[in-house]
Amino acid sequence: MKKELPYCMTGKAIKGYNESVIAKGETNDCVVRAFASCFELSYDKAHKYVKEKFGRKDRQGTYGTVITMMNLVLNRTQVNYKRIKRLGTPQLSHLHYSLQYSVKTKGSLIFRNMTVGTFIKKNPVGTFFILVKGHAFTIKDGVVIGNYEDAQKPRRVMLHAFEIK
Repeated sequence: MKKELPYCMTGKAIKGYNESVIAKGETNDCVVRAFASCFELSYDKAHKYVKEKFGRKDRQGTYGTVITMMNLVLNRTQVNYKRIKRLGTPQLSHLHYSLQYSVKTKGSLIFRNMTVGTFIKKNPVGTFFILVKGHAFTIKDGVVIGNYEDAQKPRRVMLHAFEIK
């Protein structure tokens, strides 16, 4: 198995990222970068949207991303003419979806947590907003857009995934 996934630099994937004054002064902006690359928005527009809708404060990260994304799904909100679809199987509440999949080994059926590498193998085409523990990034047509470390960890367990169409 390959140890590294295909990767695209943030500066190439997001419109206006390298020229943005806001981007140069930001930290903990993974949700903004993932949002910009998923919805094909400029960094500054994505920054403004996430600040308004997600309640993000400058240089402090984004909290409650799953809840806000689920509200966008339930309200059928379009961003840049694109809709959001929740991936996984629903569990006890409308917020919790499981990304586990079944595998038959030695005659018995077991469930495994979805990893980034497995997700890319099962979904080679499409745009996906991915949430792992404490971080967000984009997978677009099998290519990771985010931090370089995201492409180096194919065995990282995914917590939530949203398809952008």
